Amino acid sequence: MNFFDVYGEIGEGFIHVHHLTPIHQIGKEYKVNYKEDLAPVCPNCHAMLHRKINGNEPTISELKEIMNKKYIA
Repeated sequence: MNFFDVYGEIGEGFIHVHHLTPIHQIGKEYKVNYKEDLAPVCPNCHAMLHRKINGNEPTISELKEIMNKKYIA
């Protein structure tokens, strides 16, 4: 989703980001490397990345697999 296309100027340059290592696992002193530690994702995917499957949150790769199975089947 392109936020600018939907919301106009207020949405320009906006995107959700997902912490590849959960924040609760990173110490307070840790300085986030924005290129290595974060992944841009759409809001819907971001929400699904925080849903648990068998007690664990899926990785981005696992979520892609789930989506591919849904759309290929």
